[in-house]
Formats: sequence, structure tokens, C-alpha cells
Amino acid sequence: MNRAVILDTQLIVLFTVGHTSREMIKKHKNLTDFSTRDFDLLMLLLGFEPRLVFLPNTVSESANLLRQHREPKRSIIMETFRGVVHSHRERYITSRAATARKEYKRLGVADAAILECCSDRCEILTADADLHVTASGLGMRSTNFNHKREEYGLL
Repeated sequence: MNRAVILDTQLIVLFTVGHTSREMIKKHKNLTDFSTRDFDLLMLLLGFEPRLVFLPNTVSESANLLRQHREPKRSIIMETFRGVVHSHRERYITSRAATARKEYKRLGVADAAILECCSDRCEILTADADLHVTASGLGMRSTNFNHKREEYGLL
């Protein structure tokens, strides 16, 4: 992907755990729908040096999901996450702006913030069908990760 990419919470968790240890993907309770092959596909789609954009909303949600692993691996995952967050851009969308969007009631704060943040210079990569359909319907660049999984024979 040539543009800056906004990942949804699920894909941030996959990205982080995969960078921590590929073997942890099958052991993390919030990644039961994903495999190491899915992580490989995510990395293929993002390219060698991805330009990710994080939002405080997705960082918070991701941190809560990432922490749902037992020690000592949890500390290792969280240290990787710190590095991931520090290595990429973060864009602040106010909660007021996110909740003012009509999509907020259906999608929640984090996904509404993703929609608010998305511009011509970025693309959304999501495993959430509702977010993808909504973003596409608004004319935003969005890729459904599950469609790519189907395309590559992973589903």
C-alpha cells in the first residue's frame, strides 16, 4: 500500500502480536480467527516499510485487547506495542468529532474516529465488514482484510 494506512483494532493486535512472536498468534485469545499466514498476508499488503497512522481510540482499544494474555508474554507484547506506536504517526480525533458522525451509533467511537480521520492521503485496512462497507460507501479508500484472505486462499 503506497498511502498511509489506518488499521482497525483487530489488525493492530495481529500486527503487534505477530511482530512480538509469530508463535503467539495462535495462543493469544483475541486472535483466534487469525493464523501466522494471516500475519504474513498483512505484512505483504502493508509492504516493507508501512506508513501507519494510529488514533488514540484504536491504540486504547488495542492495548486493552493485547493485555489479555498472561505474563511474562504480556509484558513482551506490550513492549512491542510501545515500539510500534512510537514508530508511526498518531492523529488525534476528538471524541466530540467522532460521536458527532452519524455512523457512531452503529460502529462505535473508534470506528467513527477512523472515518473522521480518513482522507485522500490514507487508506483503511480493516477486518470489520461494517467499517469497510461504510467507508467504501462514503467514497473512502478501504480494503477488507477478509476479502484479501479469501483471495489468497486463507479462508
